[in-house]
Amino acid sequence: MSNENASPDVHELTPDHPLRVDRTGLEGLYLKVNLIFRKSCEELPAELSLYIDLPPEKRGVHLSRLVKAALTEVETGCTDLSALLSRIAQKALNTHSYSEIAEVVLNSSLPLRGQKVDLNFRVKRRRNGKESWFMEVKIEGAISCPCAKEVFRYYEGTDWEKTPTHMQRAEAIVSVESNGASLSIDDAFDVIEVVESSYSGKLEVELSRDEEARIIKKIINAPQFAEDLARKIAWKVMRTATMTKANKIIVSVRSFESIHPYNVRAEVVIDGKEHRDRSWYEEL
Repeated sequence: MSNENASPDVHELTPDHPLRVDRTGLEGLYLKVNLIFRKSCEELPAELSLYIDLPPEKRGVHLSRLVKAALTEVETGCTDLSALLSRIAQKALNTHSYSEIAEVVLNSSLPLRGQKVDLNFRVKRRRNGKESWFMEVKIEGAISCPCAKEVFRYYEGTDWEKTPTHMQRAEAIVSVESNGASLSIDDAFDVIEVVESSYSGKLEVELSRDEEARIIKKIINAPQFAEDLARKIAWKVMRTATMTKANKIIVSVRSFESIHPYNVRAEVVIDGKEHRDRSWYEEL
């Protein structure tokens, strides 16, 4: 009778080409996580990915160990997001003694007035306990064109507030790379509030005729280019508590043009340390 414990462990064999593998693991593990949202507990659908590094003498990763590391921590109940991801990364390192880095990626989304707000969190944890964090938030809104408004007013002589322009949906993606401090759901909510308040208008699921007229008037009287929106969001994020944790902030805006066959992209990159060191940053 064969001994189950004596079955070959192919993962532990020496590979034909003994090179270090910098990143290997599992992707697309779909599950539900119970997370603390501003003092309340919410269940979110999530897609989890978990990676480690492999030394040259190890052929493959033990996927069952990674799955167990993730599920054991997810099933512990309602928890803080940053603590959860840190614990999963540490458990992966504990069960792979030869690995130096564990990386956990969590993708999820929140419903917001009918639209899906995408969230992405990533932590890399080293065996010495040092961590690097990354967070990304994607949310849409409405903007209008300042150039078309001014040109129309120039030719037609209309009052500024009654001058039309073309409107379009826009998408803003805010990425935050931390200086070692963990990033949380609260940081994501801060960014969501900043982005929403920066658009010319919010996207609404249901509007009466009168409400639609009011929101159109609001949007066309707060015109801004994609470049304006990217700058505004970056400027406001710099005033949040998230900025104290940031090594880098990237704001990327895409305008889905309504009268052109192409879209417009604008991007602002903020060096966190550089801006914290400037004297004017304290006055923001």
